[in-house]
Amino acid sequence: MTSRVVSLDAAFAVLGVAPVDGVAAARAAFRSRVKRLHPDVTPPTAATLAELARIVAAMDYIRASAPVCLEIEITAAQAERGLTRTLRHGDKSLLVRIPPGTRDGTDLAAVGEERISVTIRVQSAEEAPVDPRSDFPDAADLDAFMHEFSRPSVTTRLARWVRKAQSAA
Repeated sequence: MTSRVVSLDAAFAVLGVAPVDGVAAARAAFRSRVKRLHPDVTPPTAATLAELARIVAAMDYIRASAPVCLEIEITAAQAERGLTRTLRHGDKSLLVRIPPGTRDGTDLAAVGEERISVTIRVQSAEEAPVDPRSDFPDAADLDAFMHEFSRPSVTTRLARWVRKAQSAA
């Protein structure tokens, strides 16, 4: 039996914290409850295993739903001209388009990733020298980004493999 959590409020309630307490409080509550209910510590019964499954499902839901906030530092000249930047978040490549005239503290969404917020930090002209090549993403970064976007999903690759095996038979 799998436990399903259908909302962030329900996920936080399972962990015994309020949504306003944030992800850090949910993570701390998750760890303490898992330590208490782990089968190495508590004898595994149907009730304890079901409760452990509910806690794990709640934390998985919070992790999947939690917004991600990243920061980029750019020069004042780049902020005035606008530019495109690639970022890495975990194993994922992100593309951020920074429009001309962007001000310090502006929040933008990564291209195709509405839950990933990028805060722009504009350095003063004295803080960093201007490198004109830094306005454009590296060729390697763009290649990695395009490869990730154009790469078929695991499901698509499996379907191709099955069709290939069926046609060979």
